[in-house]
Amino acid sequence: MNGYSISITKANTIKYPLHQHKNWEIMYYLSGNGYLATENEDIPFKPGSIIIVPPKVVHGSVSQNGFVNISVGGDFGHLFMFDSIVVQQDNNTLNGERLSRLIFDNRFSDEEYLSALCNAYAHFLLKNAVYEKKINREIGKIIDEITRDFFDPCLNPTVLLNKSGYTEDYIRAEFKKAVTLSPIDFLAKTRIEHAKKMFEIYGSSLSVSKVAETCGFEDTVYFSRRFKQFTGISPKEYKKQMLT
Repeated sequence: MNGYSISITKANTIKYPLHQHKNWEIMYYLSGNGYLATENEDIPFKPGSIIIVPPKVVHGSVSQNGFVNISVGGDFGHLFMFDSIVVQQDNNTLNGERLSRLIFDNRFSDEEYLSALCNAYAHFLLKNAVYEKKINREIGKIIDEITRDFFDPCLNPTVLLNKSGYTEDYIRAEFKKAVTLSPIDFLAKTRIEHAKKMFEIYGSSLSVSKVAETCGFEDTVYFSRRFKQFTGISPKEYKKQMLT
C-alpha cells in the first residue's frame, strides 16, 4: 500500500461535500466550471485549474453543471511551504493534465515509481506558479534547483542566491519570507524528507550512513542532528519504527 491517495470523481459530479485531509491534496479539474467551497471563501475553478489544498483545510467542490477532477493526496510538505490554498492554471501544453493522468494511471504502481511521479508533479507546480514579482521568479528557480539537485553534497545555497542577481542578504530574506525557511534549512528539510522515503521503501537493507550519503550529507552526525530537528526522533529510531 503506497502513501498516496489518488482518485478521479465520477462524471458530472455536482457537489463534493466539505471535508479535510491530514495530507496535502492537489486537484486538477478536467472539466466543469464551479467553485471550491471553504470556510473562508469560494474559489472559482474551470477546466485546467489546479488547486493545492494544505492539510486540515476544510473544502469541497461545487458545480451547477457537474465537474470531473483528479485528486492526488500525499505528503508534499518538503516542497509546499505555504499555509493557504494556492490556485493556478495549467500551461499551454497541458503538462499538468498529462502528469495528473499519468499519476492516476499508475496509482497502483510500486511506491518508488509513484513517488517519483508525484514529486515530478509537485516540482512542475512550483515551476508553473505565476509570480507577481521578478524576485519571486528567482526564488522559484532556487527552489527548483534545490529540489532537483539536493542529493549533490556540493550543492551550496549561497551560490544559488548569488546567481539570482540580487544581493545575498536581500534574496535570502525574501526566500525565507516566501518559503518560511532559510535556503540552507529548505535544503536540509528536502534531504530529510527524501531520507524518510528511503527508510520507508528500503527498510533494513540500507544503513543510516548510506541513506545520509545518498541524500547529500557527507557527515552522518550532522545528518542525524538535522533528522531529529525535523522529525523529533533520530534516524535509527525512525528506521526501527518502519520495521515494526
